[in-house]
Amino acid sequence: MRDFRLVSLRLTAALTGLSALVACDNVFGPRACTMEMRPSVVVYVRDARTDAYIAAGATMILTDGAFVDSVTVPANQSGENARGLWTFDSGERPGVYQVTVRRAGYEEWVRSGVWVRGGACHVATVTITARMVTSP
Repeated sequence: MRDFRLVSLRLTAALTGLSALVACDNVFGPRACTMEMRPSVVVYVRDARTDAYIAAGATMILTDGAFVDSVTVPANQSGENARGLWTFDSGERPGVYQVTVRRAGYEEWVRSGVWVRGGACHVATVTITARMVTSP
Protein backbone atom coordinates (compact mmCIF):
# COMPACT_ATOMS: atom_id res chain seq x y z
CA MET A 1 0.00 0.00 0.00
CA ARG A 2 1.36 3.40 -0.97
CA ASP A 3 1.70 6.24 1.46
CA PHE A 4 -1.03 8.74 0.50
CA ARG A 5 1.17 11.69 1.46
CA LEU A 6 3.96 10.54 -0.88
CA VAL A 7 1.55 9.98 -3.78
CA SER A 8 -0.08 13.35 -3.09
CA LEU A 9 3.33 15.06 -2.96
CA ARG A 10 4.42 13.47 -6.26
CA LEU A 11 1.12 14.37 -7.93
CA THR A 12 1.37 17.95 -6.68
CA ALA A 13 4.94 18.25 -7.98
CA ALA A 14 3.95 16.81 -11.36
CA LEU A 15 0.96 19.14 -11.70
CA THR A 16 3.01 22.12 -10.62
CA GLY A 17 5.60 21.36 -13.26
CA LEU A 18 2.92 20.82 -15.88
CA SER A 19 1.02 23.96 -15.03
CA ALA A 20 4.07 26.23 -14.91
CA LEU A 21 4.06 26.97 -18.61
CA VAL A 22 1.73 26.19 -21.45
CA ALA A 23 2.39 27.30 -25.00
CA CYS A 24 -0.18 29.34 -26.83
CA ASP A 25 0.16 31.21 -30.07
CA ASN A 26 0.13 34.93 -30.62
CA VAL A 27 1.09 37.24 -33.48
CA PHE A 28 4.77 37.13 -32.53
CA GLY A 29 5.04 33.36 -32.04
CA PRO A 30 4.68 31.10 -29.01
CA ARG A 31 3.91 32.69 -25.68
CA ALA A 32 4.30 31.21 -22.23
CA CYS A 33 0.91 31.13 -20.50
CA THR A 34 0.19 30.29 -16.90
CA MET A 35 -2.50 27.80 -15.95
CA GLU A 36 -4.26 29.82 -13.25
CA MET A 37 -7.86 30.81 -13.82
CA ARG A 38 -8.48 34.53 -13.89
CA PRO A 39 -11.90 35.94 -13.05
CA SER A 40 -13.71 37.88 -15.73
CA VAL A 41 -15.22 40.42 -13.32
CA VAL A 42 -14.28 41.26 -9.72
CA VAL A 43 -16.58 43.53 -7.71
CA TYR A 44 -15.69 45.27 -4.45
CA VAL A 45 -18.82 46.25 -2.51
CA ARG A 46 -18.68 49.50 -0.50
CA ASP A 47 -21.10 51.72 1.35
CA ALA A 48 -21.52 54.91 -0.73
CA ARG A 49 -21.71 57.16 2.33
CA THR A 50 -19.02 55.70 4.62
CA ASP A 51 -16.83 54.02 1.96
CA ALA A 52 -16.67 50.94 4.23
CA TYR A 53 -16.34 47.51 2.60
CA ILE A 54 -19.63 45.62 2.96
CA ALA A 55 -19.34 42.35 0.99
CA ALA A 56 -20.80 40.26 3.83
CA GLY A 57 -24.45 39.70 2.98
CA ALA A 58 -24.02 40.82 -0.65
CA THR A 59 -24.95 38.87 -3.77
CA MET A 60 -23.36 39.56 -7.14
CA ILE A 61 -25.09 38.36 -10.33
CA LEU A 62 -23.36 38.30 -13.72
CA THR A 63 -25.47 38.04 -16.87
CA ASP A 64 -24.31 37.80 -20.50
CA GLY A 65 -27.15 36.73 -22.80
CA ALA A 66 -28.32 33.31 -21.59
CA PHE A 67 -25.30 33.00 -19.26
CA VAL A 68 -26.10 33.76 -15.60
CA ASP A 69 -23.88 33.14 -12.58
CA SER A 70 -23.91 34.47 -9.04
CA VAL A 71 -22.09 34.42 -5.73
CA THR A 72 -23.22 35.36 -2.23
CA VAL A 73 -21.10 36.12 0.82
CA PRO A 74 -22.95 34.95 3.95
CA ALA A 75 -24.08 37.87 6.13
CA ASN A 76 -22.33 36.40 9.19
CA GLN A 77 -18.92 36.53 7.47
CA SER A 78 -17.93 40.11 8.34
CA GLY A 79 -14.27 39.11 8.01
CA GLU A 80 -14.96 38.86 4.26
CA ASN A 81 -16.20 42.45 3.88
CA ALA A 82 -13.19 43.57 1.84
CA ARG A 83 -13.30 40.48 -0.38
CA GLY A 84 -13.70 41.04 -4.10
CA LEU A 85 -16.68 39.09 -5.43
CA TRP A 86 -16.24 36.89 -8.50
CA THR A 87 -17.84 33.76 -9.86
CA PHE A 88 -16.03 30.58 -10.77
CA ASP A 89 -18.11 29.75 -13.86
CA SER A 90 -17.41 33.14 -15.43
CA GLY A 91 -13.65 32.69 -15.00
CA GLU A 92 -11.72 33.11 -18.27
CA ARG A 93 -15.01 33.89 -20.04
CA PRO A 94 -14.97 36.98 -22.29
CA GLY A 95 -18.28 38.73 -22.87
CA VAL A 96 -20.37 41.80 -22.25
CA TYR A 97 -21.88 41.48 -18.81
CA GLN A 98 -24.57 43.09 -16.75
CA VAL A 99 -23.39 43.17 -13.14
CA THR A 100 -25.98 43.35 -10.36
CA VAL A 101 -25.22 43.62 -6.64
CA ARG A 102 -27.88 43.15 -3.96
CA ARG A 103 -27.56 43.55 -0.21
CA ALA A 104 -30.22 43.91 2.50
CA GLY A 105 -30.70 47.53 3.54
CA TYR A 106 -29.32 48.88 0.24
CA GLU A 107 -30.72 49.76 -3.17
CA GLU A 108 -29.88 47.33 -5.96
CA TRP A 109 -26.73 48.36 -7.86
CA VAL A 110 -26.54 47.59 -11.61
CA ARG A 111 -23.94 48.25 -14.27
CA SER A 112 -24.55 47.17 -17.87
CA GLY A 113 -22.09 46.90 -20.74
CA VAL A 114 -19.14 45.58 -18.74
CA TRP A 115 -16.91 44.36 -21.53
CA VAL A 116 -14.41 41.61 -20.69
CA ARG A 117 -11.85 41.06 -23.45
CA GLY A 118 -10.25 37.73 -24.15
CA GLY A 119 -6.50 37.63 -24.57
CA ALA A 120 -3.91 35.27 -25.96
CA CYS A 121 -3.76 33.43 -22.63
CA HIS A 122 -6.27 34.95 -20.22
CA VAL A 123 -9.16 37.37 -20.07
CA ALA A 124 -8.45 40.96 -19.06
CA THR A 125 -10.14 40.98 -15.64
CA VAL A 126 -12.42 43.98 -15.09
CA THR A 127 -12.43 45.30 -11.51
CA ILE A 128 -15.41 47.37 -10.39
CA THR A 129 -16.40 49.06 -7.14
CA ALA A 130 -20.13 48.91 -6.42
CA ARG A 131 -20.95 51.87 -4.17
CA MET A 132 -24.18 50.85 -2.48
CA VAL A 133 -26.74 53.46 -1.41
CA THR A 134 -28.82 52.71 1.68
CA SER A 135 -32.52 52.08 1.11
CA PRO A 136 -34.91 54.84 2.20
